Amino acid sequence: MRAQLLWPLTVREWLWGLFASVPVAALLLGTRSLDSQSAALAASLAVALSIPWVVPATMLIAVLSAPVYMWLHSQGPVPAVLDWLGSVVLVAAVVGCHLNTALLVAWHRTRKASEAEIGLRDFLFHHGQHK
Repeated sequence: MRAQLLWPLTVREWLWGLFASVPVAALLLGTRSLDSQSAALAASLAVALSIPWVVPATMLIAVLSAPVYMWLHSQGPVPAVLDWLGSVVLVAAVVGCHLNTALLVAWHRTRKASEAEIGLRDFLFHHGQHK
């Protein structure tokens, strides 16, 4: 039996991640005008939904956004570094939610495909009754 890949194989499967990442991004953008306690709760929820992908996504987005932050220094006043890093973590949380949803859909696809295959429990159960 060949092991099936758990990664999404088509663009359609990757697009399923938008069902989680778009609402999470909208929630995070909507909390900008709320008090800091509500914003912290929304950010914590987004990070929790994106575990374990939030750390690698944070590293990737931080590395890719560093040249933009350096370029902003030549254009005038720049945002505070902690605000910038906080936004990097929130963008990474949205990316992590997208990945988790796409992987869940791919896992569900492989699970449906393997339902027709007989498992060890079924094999033993069926062959044990014939004795």
